[in-house]
Amino acid sequence: MAHMEGVPDIEVVKAFGCLRPELLRLVRDVDAIVVRSETQVDVEVMDGAPLLRAIGRAGVGVDNIDVESATARGIVVFNSPEGNTIATAELTFSHILCTARPIAQAWESMRNGGWDRGAFSGTELRGKTLGVIGLGRVGSEVANRARVFGMRVLACDPFLTAERAQAIEVTSVDFEELLAQSDFITVHVPLTHATRNLIDAAAFARMKPGVRIINCARGGIVDEDALLVALKSGKVAAAGLDVYDTEPVPQNHPLRGITSLVLTPHLGASTREAQESVGLEIARAVTEVLRSGVVRNAVNLPSVDPATRKTLRPYLQLGEKLGRVLQAIAPSRVDRLIIEYRGRGVDLDA
Repeated sequence: MAHMEGVPDIEVVKAFGCLRPELLRLVRDVDAIVVRSETQVDVEVMDGAPLLRAIGRAGVGVDNIDVESATARGIVVFNSPEGNTIATAELTFSHILCTARPIAQAWESMRNGGWDRGAFSGTELRGKTLGVIGLGRVGSEVANRARVFGMRVLACDPFLTAERAQAIEVTSVDFEELLAQSDFITVHVPLTHATRNLIDAAAFARMKPGVRIINCARGGIVDEDALLVALKSGKVAAAGLDVYDTEPVPQNHPLRGITSLVLTPHLGASTREAQESVGLEIARAVTEVLRSGVVRNAVNLPSVDPATRKTLRPYLQLGEKLGRVLQAIAPSRVDRLIIEYRGRGVDLDA
C-alpha cells in the first residue's frame, strides 16, 4: 500500500497483474477502483466492494466495466478521454500510410533477403478521399493530419454541426455517402449495440473497389469475417487493425495470414507521453471525486463544474432523503416513478 503522491489522505493499493481471487479480496474496503482495459469490473467485483463510489478507466473505452450495474448501485464510472488522443491519432495515421504504401510487407521481404520493387507498388494520399466515422477528439486529429497530406476529408457523425465541420475543413455526409465516396475509411466511435459490426458485408458491398480500411478504435466495429472476405476478393486493397474481437488474437486466427493486412497488438495508447498523460488525468479525477465529489469525464453521470454542483447539492441531498422515505413506505415492487419539480435552481442551458 502507498499514499497517492501529493495526496496524503488517499491510500493507494497497488494490484498490478493480480489474479481474480486476489482482486476480489483487495476491493473489500476500497472507495474507488482504477483499471486499464484488461481488468473486468463486473457485478461480482462491485458486490465485493460495498464502499465503492467510483470506477476510473485509464483510457477511453469502458466495455470492460459493467456500466449499467454500476449506475444501478450509484457508482460513478469515468474515463480519461484526452490523455491518449494524440497517440491514437498518430497510430491511426501510421496505419493509413501503411495501407497506402506496403512498408511492413516490403520490410519483411527485405529481412528475408528479397529485393522485389515491383511487388510493393502503392498509392499516394494526395487527392484521395478519407472517410472518418466519428469526429470526436481522435477523429478530429486524424482529419487534421489528412488535410496536411492533401486529402479530402468526409465525416459521418450525428453530433457534428455545420459550424464545427467548416472550422476543421471537413465535409459532413451520411453513412451511405461516406461508404460510396471514400478511398480510405477509418472508424473512431465507441463499441455499442448500434456500432457493433457497423462495417459489415453489406457496408463493404457499397464501398469503392480497392478501398482501404483502418480500425484503431474498438474491436467489433469492423466485422472481421466480412473484412477477411473483402480482402481476399480484392474489394478491400489493404487494411490496418489495432483492435480485435478477441484479444490477444489467437495464433491460428486467419487474420494473421493476410499479407495485405497490417496488424498491431492494441498499441493505441502505447507511447511514453500518453501513458504519463492518462495516468495524471485519472489520478486527478479520482482525487476530485473522493475529496469533493466533483466528477469529470463521467460516462454515466453529467459532469458539472464546482459552482454548479454547489448550487445543485441541496437538491441532490433532498432527493436522496426523499428516496429513503419512498423506499420505506412503498410496496415491494415499484413499476413506475414520476418526479415533478417546479422552479429552476440553475440555468443548465447557459
